[in-house]
Amino acid sequence: MTDAASSLESIELAEFDQDDPAARGEAHGELWRPQIHELCAIRSELAVTKGSFRDLAELEAVAALHLPMLERFSGPLYAELLGIARGAGVTPAQAVILNHYTDLRDVPPAVLSEATGDDPGGCTAVYVPGDAAGAVLGQTWDMHGTARPFVRMIRIRPRSSDEEVLCFTLTGCLGMTGLAADGVGVTINNLSSTDGQVGVVWPALVRAMLAAGSAARAYALLERTRLSSGHHYMVADGRSFFGVETSGQLKVLTQTGARAAHLHTNHCFDPVLRKHERVPKVSTTFRRLELASTLYVQQRPQTADDLWGFLGSHEGYPRSLCSHVDDVSGDPSASRTCGMMVMQLATGEVLAGAGCGQESPPRRLAVTRWRGAGEGAT
Repeated sequence: MTDAASSLESIELAEFDQDDPAARGEAHGELWRPQIHELCAIRSELAVTKGSFRDLAELEAVAALHLPMLERFSGPLYAELLGIARGAGVTPAQAVILNHYTDLRDVPPAVLSEATGDDPGGCTAVYVPGDAAGAVLGQTWDMHGTARPFVRMIRIRPRSSDEEVLCFTLTGCLGMTGLAADGVGVTINNLSSTDGQVGVVWPALVRAMLAAGSAARAYALLERTRLSSGHHYMVADGRSFFGVETSGQLKVLTQTGARAAHLHTNHCFDPVLRKHERVPKVSTTFRRLELASTLYVQQRPQTADDLWGFLGSHEGYPRSLCSHVDDVSGDPSASRTCGMMVMQLATGEVLAGAGCGQESPPRRLAVTRWRGAGEGAT
């Protein structure tokens, strides 16, 4: 079922309560069939244009290589992705392209060419220990501006279990950022790698990490999973925090500790990983980290509302934390903030919105089966 956002709510929420992952995926695909077709076409064209694929056929062939690995990684998530494809009337390879777009650009047959140098954007993720209400985790979701109409929230709440997850996502995507009933929150920032390989479709990894039961177990899962390309993951449950930078083939824990604040944009801190990344010359990542660090000292955000205002800052516009690079570039596929999600890790409350953080008030949601991090969770 779906609950359309009101005029004061900037993001649509869909709820899927099917126990069977394949049926859940089919419901997702059927609900947003036209949007999934459109987004598949947009991301396929961008992958061919910005990557080094000869044509769409080669892109789809590379995408299809990821399917057996996803099936080995998680049968249920593989079934859900194929269900999305069936429900939407797209091929499984097209569903991989939609979900795995940022990584596919880095995967052989060739590493990304200099054609990617015109992508200046990226996400900003923040963790703060918070006040008496507890830790808060959030991020902007900056991607090609043409993705804005496809931003959604999904609630996955199977009828026969006590599990639940709230995810920020795109139509046709398994989930990109989320919060689970036991208090595990995950954010993800893109890092452009030069050692891309065939690996697990990253939204499936996010969903699996959310289901791990604790931040420590989610981190352990990340450590043993074969990846395709670079990301920075923030994993927290209010008791533990892990900030992990990855390339296609390497993983480094660069941030840890739930009692400290942590900031990250779209470049590596670790000197070894820097040898395996390509930061576009026009990227705003260094400027956004500088802005975020300065604003954090000035504002000291503590609550979910504080963090929403922090991430929505237009200081330094258009290369601000709430990015509007496409406003001045004239390129509708240039980077912009297409949405934001902020998670209160002690209570299960979520703030979410599509588009600019200042366009409308955030939609306020909550994990309804909330139980938070259990005592002694490891």
